[in-house]
Amino acid sequence: MEKILLAMDAMHVNTQTIEFSCYLARLTGSRLTGVFLEDLLSEPAFEAYQQVAQMQAGGITDTQAAAAKAEATDANIRLFRQACESRGVVPNIHRDRGIPLNEVIKESRFADLVVVDAETSFTRERGPLPGKFVKDVLQESECPVIIAPYTFHAIDEVIFAYNGSASSVWAIKQFAYLFPELKQKKALIVDVKEKNDGAIEEQYKMKEWLRQHYNHVEIKVLTGDASDELFGYLIDKKNAIVVIGAYGRGWLSRLLKPSQARIIVKTVNLPLFITHH
Repeated sequence: MEKILLAMDAMHVNTQTIEFSCYLARLTGSRLTGVFLEDLLSEPAFEAYQQVAQMQAGGITDTQAAAAKAEATDANIRLFRQACESRGVVPNIHRDRGIPLNEVIKESRFADLVVVDAETSFTRERGPLPGKFVKDVLQESECPVIIAPYTFHAIDEVIFAYNGSASSVWAIKQFAYLFPELKQKKALIVDVKEKNDGAIEEQYKMKEWLRQHYNHVEIKVLTGDASDELFGYLIDKKNAIVVIGAYGRGWLSRLLKPSQARIIVKTVNLPLFITHH
């Protein structure tokens, strides 16, 4: 892997997500491109800033508002650059002005991986997580996406959500190709089935392929509802990354439901690698 994108609201950056992205860049020897998204259509974050400034200073001109916005964005860019350089990561800066989703999708076409914070949003309302922006990125990105965890220490284990489908195998292959540096880590195939169908041959072939890429491979078979079983298994996991392909849509759809999203994203504090076939 050579190019990782970190998609951020230019007015609000998450230092934990920057630190996680630096870890991935350092691990893979990749450049880290900070994509600073400026929403020219609605600019809700800055509108709120303007309202506070107006109350405190008795009003500001459009020129002053634009200057304050540019100053805040420049400060976040400096913070990102300094964070990268202090961790031995080579940073690139893209300052994209327009509709944030469109800008990220265009950027993803020429990237290996996109990292995004689950809380990234360009609307005033703070609803369930992840918000519309992140959901749209997951659905439309032209390269794999990682939803960054709230806190992060290390990756000691790779958990592959698998059901024998072409889509789940595709996600596993994409991750293995992008992160050969994790070969020494434990690779765990979590095969969730509604009933035990005894698909031994497929499990053997999947394990055989993974052994060409990882030194330590195990299979864990769970029986029951895929969403519930996978969530229950992951809830106590630490220092792991979860790989989900189109197979994960059942679990992923639950992740995207307003009634379930916040508790799942906050409770399963693991990076989620998501791609589609």
